[in-house]
Amino acid sequence: METAAPMPSTSCWPLRDTTALVDALESGQLDGDLTQLIDVINERTSTIAHNRTQAALAKLKLNDRVRIGNRAKPQYVRGETGAIHEFNDDYVVVLLDRVVGKFKSRHLRCAAEMVEPVQDT
Repeated sequence: METAAPMPSTSCWPLRDTTALVDALESGQLDGDLTQLIDVINERTSTIAHNRTQAALAKLKLNDRVRIGNRAKPQYVRGETGAIHEFNDDYVVVLLDRVVGKFKSRHLRCAAEMVEPVQDT
């Protein structure tokens, strides 16, 4: 039985070979361009994060019921529920259903990506 041919990369790298790029970086072939590469990578990473935040914010409205997701910190707020109380730049303020840990006022400011909409039962 023959093994399946490797799938082509979905990357836009012209050689479609990320390994070649990584090898070129590791061997120092691109040292003269490192600053430019770092700037481009940082800008692209920032754009992706911004787009992710905007997409998460677009799914939320004031007073929506939400659950704090599994990537939130501190860990003890994970799974807690509440309602969107306020939008603050790229963050949301959730009014938790109960006092949790240090959040005596029940207000938790977190990234929009950290909350998941829930349906009231």
